[in-house]
Amino acid sequence: MKRILLVEDKRGMRSMLTTALTEDGWKVTAAADGGRAMKELEKGRFQALLTDVCLPGEFNGLDVLRAAPPELPALVMTAFGTVDLAVKAMKLGARDFISKPFELNELLEKLSLLCRDTGHCMKGESEVFLECLSRAERASGSGMNVLLYGESGTGKELLARMMHRRSPRAEGPFIPVNCAAIPENLMESELFGAEKGAYTGSDEARPGRFTMAMDGIIFLDEIGDLDLNLQGKLLRVLESGTYHTVGGTEEITTNALVISASNRDLKEMTAGGLFREDLYYRIAEFPVDLPPLRERRGDIEILADHFTAMYGGRSISGEAMSLMRGHSWPGNIRELRNLIRRACINSPDGVITRTLWRYPGDRRRLREPFGRNRHRRQATGTAAYHRCSGKDRGQPHKGR
Repeated sequence: MKRILLVEDKRGMRSMLTTALTEDGWKVTAAADGGRAMKELEKGRFQALLTDVCLPGEFNGLDVLRAAPPELPALVMTAFGTVDLAVKAMKLGARDFISKPFELNELLEKLSLLCRDTGHCMKGESEVFLECLSRAERASGSGMNVLLYGESGTGKELLARMMHRRSPRAEGPFIPVNCAAIPENLMESELFGAEKGAYTGSDEARPGRFTMAMDGIIFLDEIGDLDLNLQGKLLRVLESGTYHTVGGTEEITTNALVISASNRDLKEMTAGGLFREDLYYRIAEFPVDLPPLRERRGDIEILADHFTAMYGGRSISGEAMSLMRGHSWPGNIRELRNLIRRACINSPDGVITRTLWRYPGDRRRLREPFGRNRHRRQATGTAAYHRCSGKDRGQPHKGR
């Protein structure tokens, strides 16, 4: 079982995260402050680190990152107003950050991606997949903006991270932005930052993702969901390398390279007036297509064996493998990974058989698509976060 060090000072939040991580297959060691976390790092070996940035006592989250092995995948949690600390955390080796309040599914997905990404090359031997990798390799050294096309679950972010590692900007940060997950009214400040008092609740200045991505790469996932007004502002950044924060007058310069991704046909969207044509040609200087898993049937066994070993399984029965080869995989590699992970957890001896491929209580035929009604556990919205931190019990909420 993979071990994770969780560092969170709020007892309610720490308890909730411990439960969620345990249910997701992690063995959790929890620490309430930086000093205890640093002692745990000395005592044990972990496969991941999840830490808050602001911690009470002598040592904060940045000190924990300094004490952690450089190869340990680290995800930092930040509250509003502490994004500048997230920038410092990325420079100290954190792989990614997540802002409170957040959805548990988003957190678990980020952790899973970070651990898959560590020392991991994308798996496959099919001709169409190898051509995709070859094109991505050429794109990573080109200095051009890259557009990744692919269905949901094909591994667009994983490929973007691989391109970052193999690019001349590998020493710089990799800053992911999910354009579909951030509310439209917050997206501009997320991308470009905001000055103190720029909008209600803006108690102090905060940097944007383009600031964090200096000398590195910013990854704009699902860019087709970006509002038309923001598309124009993004176009200006790509053309001039300059932008303004929300509420600011000073022109800021960035040298961040942009990798975008979409599961929608942006060219078709331009014809319908839903996506700016001039922006399309800016972000698609070097397009790369990721094939769906149904076009990589020769890679299914390779990927299945890889995920089985990753999640502690021993083997896959011939009958179960035959089912995999015949399945259409509408959720692509993500569906395959989640299915095998669940099967490994449910298997008493590590062998994945036909019977382990079904959800508890699911009476559908095995050849039907899996995972279409996945349960979404959420800790979303300010109310959920405050509930975890004790505010709903009448305790004063301490801002970070």
